[in-house]
Amino acid sequence: MTSMTTNLGRRSTKIIDVVRAHRLFQDLAPDALDQLCRSACIVRFRRGETIFLKGDAANALFIVVEGAIRVSSGSADGRTAMLNLIGNGEIFGEVAVLDGLPRTTDAIAHCDSVLLSIARRELLDLIDMQPHLMMKLIVLLCGRVRATSQQVEWLMLQSMPARLAGTIMRLAERDTDRARLRIELTQQQVSEMAGMSRESVNKQLARWASQGWIRLGPQTLEIVQPDVLRTVAAEG
Repeated sequence: MTSMTTNLGRRSTKIIDVVRAHRLFQDLAPDALDQLCRSACIVRFRRGETIFLKGDAANALFIVVEGAIRVSSGSADGRTAMLNLIGNGEIFGEVAVLDGLPRTTDAIAHCDSVLLSIARRELLDLIDMQPHLMMKLIVLLCGRVRATSQQVEWLMLQSMPARLAGTIMRLAERDTDRARLRIELTQQQVSEMAGMSRESVNKQLARWASQGWIRLGPQTLEIVQPDVLRTVAAEG
């Protein structure tokens, strides 16, 4: 982690507000909330910096305050598969924190990012104090399993255009604060998430751009006609 760490015990209003507002901690008892705010910390990562790597010890749970985190996994021959893009307000690193086993993926800052870090020991102590937190974490994990099942279904059953359209729309719609549907990923990263070759993705995106459905820029993709892409994804 970087050295830019702020302990919540210093009473950073912004950080306390983040903890209170997050759905996982909204109904914590005052003493539990105070314990969490005194033990959690803020960590900052520049674009491309590593939060953790596959096989690392799981010493903390993270919440994205600002920015985005790229979750990926690599093979022995150097290939990399991007599995997810974690955005504002989302949690990551929870699986290894709960089971105590090593990390199962890499986590890299997709852009300059600010994270709330909660130490594993503190989280487990908090669960002992507030058992309903475990049910919330179970719901979170179930959501991850559902998303993974849907991704496997896309890879096995849908046509390549449908997989690509579904991946693009899923990524673009996760940030509801944006006025425009836009993603900031390379075409290689999009191809990894869609389970397609880069060449196939390039050709399909170029075709959709010529039809006016999307607009391509340097490492960006803007959806001009989202309803059309939703239809392509649904008909796959």
